[in-house]
Amino acid sequence: MDKTALVITSCTGEKVFHPDNQLTQQDFVNPERLAEREGELASYCLPAAEMYTGGQHLDLMKGVRQFRQAGGRIDVAILSAGYGLLEETARIVPYDITFNTMRRSQIVEWSHKRNVPDALAKKMAGHDLVFFLLGDKYIQALDLPLGIKGHQKRIFFAGTVNKTQILSDDHYLLEITEMEARQFHRGLVRIKGALFARLLTQLTEQGGSWDVLFRRPELTREYILRDYAMDVQGDLFDGRNETGERMMLPFISELFPISPNEVAPNSGREFLYFMPENDDRVDPTYDFLTDTARAKRDPLTDDWYAHQFYPSPQYNGLLLSKVNIDKASQRKRELIQQQGIREFLHLPANYPIMGDCGAFSYKDQYLPPYDTGEVLQYYDTLGFNFGVSVDHLIVGPYQSDESERNRRFRLTLENAADFIKQYKMHHHSFAPIGVAQAWDPGSFREAIQELIQQGYVYVALGGLALEKSSRIFEIAKAIAPIIPNPDFRVHLFGVARDMATMRAFHQLGITSFDSASPLRRAWLGTGHNYHGVDGKHYAAIRIPEAFETKGRVKKMLAHSVEPFATYKQRERHALESLRAYDKGQIEIDQALQAILDYDHLLGEDRAEHKILYRQVLVDKPWKTCGCTICHEIGIEVLIFRGNNRNRRRGFHNTHVYFHQICELQTQLGLDSVRTP
Repeated sequence: MDKTALVITSCTGEKVFHPDNQLTQQDFVNPERLAEREGELASYCLPAAEMYTGGQHLDLMKGVRQFRQAGGRIDVAILSAGYGLLEETARIVPYDITFNTMRRSQIVEWSHKRNVPDALAKKMAGHDLVFFLLGDKYIQALDLPLGIKGHQKRIFFAGTVNKTQILSDDHYLLEITEMEARQFHRGLVRIKGALFARLLTQLTEQGGSWDVLFRRPELTREYILRDYAMDVQGDLFDGRNETGERMMLPFISELFPISPNEVAPNSGREFLYFMPENDDRVDPTYDFLTDTARAKRDPLTDDWYAHQFYPSPQYNGLLLSKVNIDKASQRKRELIQQQGIREFLHLPANYPIMGDCGAFSYKDQYLPPYDTGEVLQYYDTLGFNFGVSVDHLIVGPYQSDESERNRRFRLTLENAADFIKQYKMHHHSFAPIGVAQAWDPGSFREAIQELIQQGYVYVALGGLALEKSSRIFEIAKAIAPIIPNPDFRVHLFGVARDMATMRAFHQLGITSFDSASPLRRAWLGTGHNYHGVDGKHYAAIRIPEAFETKGRVKKMLAHSVEPFATYKQRERHALESLRAYDKGQIEIDQALQAILDYDHLLGEDRAEHKILYRQVLVDKPWKTCGCTICHEIGIEVLIFRGNNRNRRRGFHNTHVYFHQICELQTQLGLDSVRTP
């Protein structure tokens, strides 16, 4: 069966009619008012395909008509800031609204009010190729990511502003800048329609079938530029010519492209995800209906880690910092000394435990608080599988101070040399890791080269947790050529990014990494608290516990005329309504109103919450997850309320991220995970 295609284009400010009383944003808020106002403008009503007269729209529709006349098939949808996502045949009246004048938060809020993300998902279903001809603000209205659809290819004609959000598996970017606008003698606003029309013309000459572009999306660029005289030439695939300068109209399939000769020799190794351990435990018997923990429980011995909830741990190993044990309670330290670290953590024997010193905790001290001898003994005594040398961070002001960064650079390397020297003098039960602390690609390369000369076969890059992915990519790219053999290992401290980025890091030689980011997202921020299995992120629904003597309710009572009983009643009603909705006993609006009533009483931002809460309640992602946490507690995992819910949601997020890493390993054809 022939492949099918859909093009999503944007509305334009230029329209056939411009009456003085055209629709405004306020007219779209209420359906009754919209119907009344449309009636007033009935004499100006036209199909959407005929209403817009902007250059992009005219060029696009001219190309579409010619393509269809030649027997080609393509569907068109128009993203309107007023009407939402429109069929080209939908009849509309003139309006004066654009996403281009809105802030990002306003764009996302209004987009959801106009049902754009849901309408787009339905419209894309059944199409093999989807093209997006949208400006930066209109791309924001899509509220990326769009979700995972394995057989579908999505190609964006766009600039670079939303590049990191666009690029992922089966998502591609045809990059359009002022350079292309000048070359094709079109304005930057208009050029997308002209380029897509050229694509349709060339496709017609090839028989009008979309099959070849589905198999090889990169031919989109070749078709557009075919028979076009231009001054800039270069490689079709990576968007750069031989001198490294940007080419005309680069087609980008990866956020961080890597040529075959840049791939590190150890890229065939496993890719291991270590979870940092920071007392992330919950009561396994917690009663969510009464919000009570088990009486007389001992959190140190009775509470569970994430890996105790699942048939197997949802990570490849754990990372534990010495500073966390040193600062723990005396009883916890005694239990660890008595039991050993593995038994205390309840971690199965075939899952490795990595130990480091916890350099972020002492970054402002002149020297690390530990010496090599005590750290070696610590790793041995507690039973770690991997032990990291004593390091000192080069971040913040210490990076900009040349003298201080050089001192810390040398100190870290000298500690590493001492670490492996003493390690070789005695029998140890763990494998040593030499850590590099530096500030740019060149200094990291120098540090890794020295660690290799010292005899390390496993090294680590430190101090990069807060850096942009692009900078980490450049550092890894500088190190890849000096990786000595296929068995060499490189760990990346504190970094877990999207799968496209992690794929690039692995190809450049990173074989393990650690991060608590998926876990922490459960209670940090607003829009990314729950990670759906389809790639979408959701806000958790905030229903804080109503305490008269602490928390937000206590603060509100100090300035409120409402008695505490009112807070308690609204809290309970919100919880009961949410559970009733989950069971299908009430409609979504009734549940949402109960939640927002409590929000209002607490002084929260109801406008933002209403949109985010509706989205998660409509999609019900907890019902399609199937992980142990979601299966056992259902909608309770979506409630932002106390450790026992919030950390469980973090456990779920870790489960989702780990399975994405496992899928990435499969895609890369890596061997089964090897443990020490």
